[in-house]
Amino acid sequence: MKKSTLVVLGLLAVVTTGCETKTDTAFTLYRNSPLASGERVHFASFDAAETTDFNRGNCTMAARLLNANVASSAREEGKEPYEGVGFWCESGPYKKEGSVPSSFESAFPASSDGPLSW
Repeated sequence: MKKSTLVVLGLLAVVTTGCETKTDTAFTLYRNSPLASGERVHFASFDAAETTDFNRGNCTMAARLLNANVASSAREEGKEPYEGVGFWCESGPYKKEGSVPSSFESAFPASSDGPLSW
């Protein structure tokens, strides 16, 4: 191969490596529903180029807020919140297979339980 071709291939390798998603620090926010309480539905991914604690903290904070909102909305409508339905976080990218928690943390306002820096 020509030297210029090797240089271009090397640059492409460096550029595409920077485009890969960092999954070792990522967290995924899941939800289920009263229609399919055992199903794991992808709701959001937290994969900022930060620390594991940063992504975990943001995911946990979102899950707590969403669970608190679901419970509050049900009460305002005069209904009972669905048991066994809610939002939760897991480390890594979305996985279709896995378990669903039996209970869901909620808080408003919610803290992240981790170091956030904005």
